[in-house]
Amino acid sequence: MQVFLTSLHAFMLRELKNQFGRLQTGYFWAFAEPAAMVAIFTILHAVIRGGHAPLYGDSPIIFFVFGAVPYFIFTHCVQRAQGVCESLNGLFNYRQIKPVDVVLARCIIDALLLLGVTLIFLAGWVWLGEPLRIQDPLLLLASMFSLFVLGTSLGLLFEVYGTVFQDLKKVFGLIMRPMLFISGVFYTIEMVPQNLRVYLLWNPALHGIDLVRDAVLHGYTSPASMSYLWLMNFVLAFSALSGYRRYLSQLI
Repeated sequence: MQVFLTSLHAFMLRELKNQFGRLQTGYFWAFAEPAAMVAIFTILHAVIRGGHAPLYGDSPIIFFVFGAVPYFIFTHCVQRAQGVCESLNGLFNYRQIKPVDVVLARCIIDALLLLGVTLIFLAGWVWLGEPLRIQDPLLLLASMFSLFVLGTSLGLLFEVYGTVFQDLKKVFGLIMRPMLFISGVFYTIEMVPQNLRVYLLWNPALHGIDLVRDAVLHGYTSPASMSYLWLMNFVLAFSALSGYRRYLSQLI
């Protein structure tokens, strides 16, 4: 455990330097990506419904911020886990360094960075004099953490089996492409027609994002299930770690 934590800490410092040490605008782009998505959805909402029509009693900006940021926490963890075994293969000649260390370091840094982006959004919102009422802070943190675990588990699963079986990378890419539209970034589960809801609820990311909105919006009670989300987390994490253990010699 001591070797693992030391390796994890070293790779977190390394990833911070790689992402932001050489490119001074790195922090700006970390903020700009979710900000751009929130701006686009807010403008579309204003065009369709007119003005600043509230969503569940809150500003549409709050609604979309707490859809975009948890979505990016999930997808960034999946994306950052990809390519670890191929791009850093030389480092794995050292016995103490394992691919899972790098995956965790990358995912933790991106998740913490996006949490920082959330705090910047909220600080700016309060500075503008707008009301901010978080209904359930514990549910908010639990849902964000659940999406982090989901993204990390799925990312590790894709990396392990995509490295061992190269053809699966195309399949994994196809799986991730529709996620923006089926994960509830710009809608809630309640907005989905009942005949479509049955199929969308198979997506655990939709549950996580909807629970985030439940924690923030006072006029919304989510039908999402934290139990289902963690069941999928367990299944994906178990599958990823089992494959990692089975194919470790091929990964390094």
